[in-house]
Amino acid sequence: MDLSSESLKDIAEEQSLSARLLRWYSAEKRDLPWRQTGDPYAIWVSEVMLQQTQVKTVIPYYERFLQRFPNVEQLAKANLEDVLTIWSGLGYYSRARRMWEGANYILQHLKGKFPGDYDALLQIPGIGDYTAGAIASIGFGQKVPAIDGNVKRVVSRLLAWPEPVETVRSYRHFRERLMVWQPALQAGDFNQALMELGAMVCTPTKPDCPACPVAEACKGCLQGDFLRYPVKKPKAQRQVLTRLTFVLRKGNRVYLQKRSSKGLLADLWEFPGVELSDGTIHSLNDDLPVISGNESYEFYQQAVAEGVLFDDRVKDQFRRGLSWQGPVWYTFSHRRWKIIWAIIDLPEQYDSSNQLNPPEVMSAWTIRESKGEAGAAASGEINQFDKEGWVSMDDLNVIPLPVAFSAIVQKLSERL
Repeated sequence: MDLSSESLKDIAEEQSLSARLLRWYSAEKRDLPWRQTGDPYAIWVSEVMLQQTQVKTVIPYYERFLQRFPNVEQLAKANLEDVLTIWSGLGYYSRARRMWEGANYILQHLKGKFPGDYDALLQIPGIGDYTAGAIASIGFGQKVPAIDGNVKRVVSRLLAWPEPVETVRSYRHFRERLMVWQPALQAGDFNQALMELGAMVCTPTKPDCPACPVAEACKGCLQGDFLRYPVKKPKAQRQVLTRLTFVLRKGNRVYLQKRSSKGLLADLWEFPGVELSDGTIHSLNDDLPVISGNESYEFYQQAVAEGVLFDDRVKDQFRRGLSWQGPVWYTFSHRRWKIIWAIIDLPEQYDSSNQLNPPEVMSAWTIRESKGEAGAAASGEINQFDKEGWVSMDDLNVIPLPVAFSAIVQKLSERL
């Protein structure tokens, strides 16, 4: 088949774009720990951690995680509680849970070995298009794109793409173009080069076009309106909620209960509380709410596990009025919490076993040091209780507690 002169010109330009990008990456890439390995498991861990998280934040977590769970088998056989504890502070805990589920799938269905093919990787729970593309190209050299936010931004500017980048049509078009640009022999380096370019040069608000190795081929740059790209759909407004939080304390111990295995902060431990929207006590400013004792107690009954801690000594705290503290604001992807809390002190000898409807006997949360075994903060293995229980405040740093409550933990520590 004869190629027109115009087609030959396009091919030459595309080959030149790839060559320039790879030369730049070879000379300018950052020295990051996950770039020192071809292990698909380590690549997987890094890519999951890097989602919505800065590189400088990820590095120590990545190193600790691999020290504790050096391979798929170790991760799969670990207790989910232990995995969440090592992850604690990194945020977006569902990433850790999905990775743990994926490791179990690999161990049970693939004999502990990563498949080297993009389509096969997509069958693993928790691995989507981008992660599969990254593992397949970087770990196995497969010619397949890996399209993350940085890549979308770079490609949209290169093409001066006029449509929102979140659409299926945009994704398909970007994928087609990348498959043409991507060299067969350096597929992984090409994908990493695009990500690096987006992170270091083609940044969201202040792109350094003079330092860009492909500026001459960038339509957005040539048109002089590169900040117009990427085009995005209007964002839905975040829901703002007041998170009324009850901190039950007796001596050096506080009461925790476990969140549901589904939804926001799944499987993590928390101080009990309720989310309140407009029409209750919610306000957008930093004012503390005025809540009557009866109202507070009704919210408390909604927040604390059924049948737990409802005797007269608890009720008396509410009758006398709670002293609310805060607020602390914490932002999730689709909602924002205004966190308000009150500390309810109980006698150290407090025993809830004489309640009218006592819960099942709860074992204490204990921390056993793992001698000679790597772990976060020398924490060792957590012997977990079922759904709720009392825990020493000294152990709060080794429990998978949401970062949203770090201000409360800090206040509790100040009183020790």
